[in-house]
Amino acid sequence: MQFERLVTNRRGGHELSLVSLETLQLNLLPDLRCIWKGLVPSNLTTLKVKRCNRLTHVFTDSMIASLVQLKFLEISNCEELEQIIAKDNDDEKNQIFSGSDLQSPCFPNLCRLEITGCNKLKSLFPVAMASGLKKLQILKVRESSQLLGVFGQGDHASPVNVEKEVVLPHLLQLILEELPSIVYFSHGCYDFIFPRLWNLEVRQCPKLTTRFATTSNGSMSAQSEVSQVAEGSSTGCSVPTSSCRTWTSYNGWEEEKEEEDGVR
Repeated sequence: MQFERLVTNRRGGHELSLVSLETLQLNLLPDLRCIWKGLVPSNLTTLKVKRCNRLTHVFTDSMIASLVQLKFLEISNCEELEQIIAKDNDDEKNQIFSGSDLQSPCFPNLCRLEITGCNKLKSLFPVAMASGLKKLQILKVRESSQLLGVFGQGDHASPVNVEKEVVLPHLLQLILEELPSIVYFSHGCYDFIFPRLWNLEVRQCPKLTTRFATTSNGSMSAQSEVSQVAEGSSTGCSVPTSSCRTWTSYNGWEEEKEEEDGVR
């Protein structure tokens, strides 16, 4: 690895910034507890973390501002993972990163996010980060037994402090599968809009109350208010006719496919 000169961080301390590291794959490291200490991989584009069973978090809040080049993030089978981003202040080690103090969008170039088999994870990111994921195209979350929502709140802030509508303009594929505890797509947010979504698959998510439906202009939306879901409904989901070609119901028993210009 090549290193830049020492740079001063926001606390007045010093840290090293990686120059050449673009791809990092960590696989089957059972004793790994921390990936980074004082290093900021500023050119990192791909990170894959698999079967690191003692890892409790992947990033800290002080380093994510440097990860502007990150495009692909894959985390799988990390049994002790509780947060993707954790606070690293000495007096806040036990607190959850909420995203409320963000000064700029995080992961602005992230295109693909896949999470599988992380059974202590409650949410992926705070909802305050969602609006910054402008380039996200593929989002897959599978087999994570304690996940409550894709986007969480974390700091118990009032919903009035959260945007009422969040747009993920380039999301093409959304897959939620085998998530027995998931209740909502996002916490404290009224509506998510996916203008370009063409593949939606939701399987074995029996507690999910979010309603997926098409808007008046043909975009797909995820409405997270429980009151909008009809009582007794098994899916709370309507099938779009243009923006989404594939749809699978929550309980895994019902599947519909729509053809668009002759292409499935």
